[in-house]
Amino acid sequence: MTPKPSKRHMERVLCALYRLTGETTHAHYPLEAIMRKLPPAMRGIVKRALKQLEAEGLVYRKGGTKSYGLTREGLERAREACLEE
Repeated sequence: MTPKPSKRHMERVLCALYRLTGETTHAHYPLEAIMRKLPPAMRGIVKRALKQLEAEGLVYRKGGTKSYGLTREGLERAREACLEE
């Protein structure tokens, strides 16, 4: 079983998605592209982190597919998370 994502894991996923989408809430990228931006050891936790971020309203899933984008609130949090890295 994959461990529950920590706050740090979720911030890293937000930052990876932010780097892919840039300064927009309209872009969305597939799960595989997000995983490529993270270290291999963290890839098992990415799906759980994205589900948690979606539940918090920071990430949206595009049309039932496995493509994810940032909401406005998620964009702000991701910007802060990337500055801390």
